[in-house]
Amino acid sequence: MGRAAMGALHIGTSGWTYDDWSGRFYPEEVRGTDRLAYYASVFDTVEINATFYRFPTQVMIDSWNRRLPARFHLVVKGHRRITHLHKLDPAGDESLRGFLERVAPLRALRVVLWQLPPSLHADPERLASFLERLDRATRSVWSGRHRLRHAIEFRHRSWWEDDRIPGILAGHRAAFVAVSHPRLPPEVIPTADFLYVRFHGTGPRLYDHDYPREELRAWAKRLAPHLGRRALYAFFNNDWHAHAPKNAQEFREILERIIGRTARRGTAGSASRPSRPPGRRTTSRRGAAPP
Repeated sequence: MGRAAMGALHIGTSGWTYDDWSGRFYPEEVRGTDRLAYYASVFDTVEINATFYRFPTQVMIDSWNRRLPARFHLVVKGHRRITHLHKLDPAGDESLRGFLERVAPLRALRVVLWQLPPSLHADPERLASFLERLDRATRSVWSGRHRLRHAIEFRHRSWWEDDRIPGILAGHRAAFVAVSHPRLPPEVIPTADFLYVRFHGTGPRLYDHDYPREELRAWAKRLAPHLGRRALYAFFNNDWHAHAPKNAQEFREILERIIGRTARRGTAGSASRPSRPPGRRTTSRRGAAPP
């Protein structure tokens, strides 16, 4: 399989408006609104966590539409009223539709991340019901030129232990978010035409964790067999001391090198090697999800 046949790699950070990145990632003279333009010159994607706390204003939407390049991939986190207050129940459907209507005008929007609370244990029926309603709401408000994708980040180990969960996600083409964090499995479970990974940190100070290259290389090797034609969205949330942009650039370099080697070997060995069944889990070292 040649490199052109591989899925696109979209690697970035969770946010860009961190003052302590000045002088570390941003040049000292790049300030305020100029930071987004600089960020977009280095990365082609960003994950916005602010939308978890409040709906974006029209001013914010207009600003992002004006400043982001045409080929940029924007990811927003779903509002906590839907995931944490109503815990995916139908009682939150008005907020669900309202949120999707608010973010729909974002021209660069590609994925919505739905992060569940640690208190929500595996509940296949609840998840299936939410995804059905999410699909209907998305179809009713989304008229973009591309499909709006959805990714689900679980925070309790039981979601990994219930074998019904991957099939439910796959039925709705939603991604099972892989996570790097001390308390949940670092498993890659393909359930959609894209993979989604969040790096929160694994050290004692979590978001201040600077990933060593060996740890990044292990993740790249874990992901590579599942990429194929799948796109990858990977975001670094270890924002302290600008570890996130540094690690994101390192990870992109490592992953491109590994994929390049795999692609060069692909046509010679693919006929003799059976493909991995969809949904097969891969585990090596422990990782997990945020507190």
